[in-house]
Amino acid sequence: MTRGRWFVVLAVGLTTVVVAAAASWMFGRQHSLTSLAFVDVSASTAARAMQDDHFYSDYGDKVLVVHGTVTTVQNTPGGRRIALRTDATFGLTCMITSPATGPQPAVGAIASFVAIGASAQRASSSVDLPDCRAASGL
Repeated sequence: MTRGRWFVVLAVGLTTVVVAAAASWMFGRQHSLTSLAFVDVSASTAARAMQDDHFYSDYGDKVLVVHGTVTTVQNTPGGRRIALRTDATFGLTCMITSPATGPQPAVGAIASFVAIGASAQRASSSVDLPDCRAASGL
């Protein structure tokens, strides 16, 4: 094969790869946004799901809107850790990392938080949501 022919084959191959990558990104992004599911869940329901080992199958692919009564608020170097009351033996905590400087929820207030279900971590006696966002104007 001549040098010119190799250049044409290489150019066509690279163009094909670039077009395929751009199309994959565009359609993958669109699919991920159209399949995004939000679920409204109480702190007790989420804690029981983790306790009974079906949290990830129920909520792992969803965006959670968790609501409950605030029991404790701790300011930490990494943000603000908020515990919500549950009627299960497992508890539920939300870690607000950004912005941690906003209004602080009062103990006893009913609050809502948004978190990614797949990012939940199972602790020995609680479900920890490491990157929550306040959803109720806190």
